[in-house]
Amino acid sequence: MITPPGFDAGETRSDVFRHPLEYIFADHDRQRIICAVLERLAGDFTAADAPDNAAHVLDHLENELPLHIADEEINPFPMLRLRCLPDDRIDEMLALLQGEHREDDAHCAALLAPLRGIAAGGHPEDASEFAALARGFARFQRRLLGWENGTIPPLAERRLTDADQIALGGSMAARRGMDPPELA
Repeated sequence: MITPPGFDAGETRSDVFRHPLEYIFADHDRQRIICAVLERLAGDFTAADAPDNAAHVLDHLENELPLHIADEEINPFPMLRLRCLPDDRIDEMLALLQGEHREDDAHCAALLAPLRGIAAGGHPEDASEFAALARGFARFQRRLLGWENGTIPPLAERRLTDADQIALGGSMAARRGMDPPELA
């Protein structure tokens, strides 16, 4: 797993959830790295490191991305609905974002079989289709991440209370089977 930027390597995994909004923001950086790796695979799925890269992307799509989406949708979205002001237009933003997350599922599902083949040392059944899917997913993710980074984290930092963030961090840790972070 890629270590999110901005966190001390000496921190325990659950300690990073003391700052859940920072973790979500850093997770977006990891997703950008995944996009770059996926585009590299789209360009050359026969490279010597392609099986390892495909396995890494596959792990992210099957394990990390669902956690990230849950981290956003299960806790902060409902919290934001409670805390935001009408002028924030949060319902509109969140409806759009949740629709984008559903599209993530469809894109991911289409990439899984070809990535499994590459991870096993083989190749996708249809190389040009895989390349188009991989590049399309990377483009889609970058657009979504740009939109998310410009709207949700800044709004969450303004509107969520300290208690909300503590609850959010605890939920994120629990989703990963960890104890809640110790409060400093």
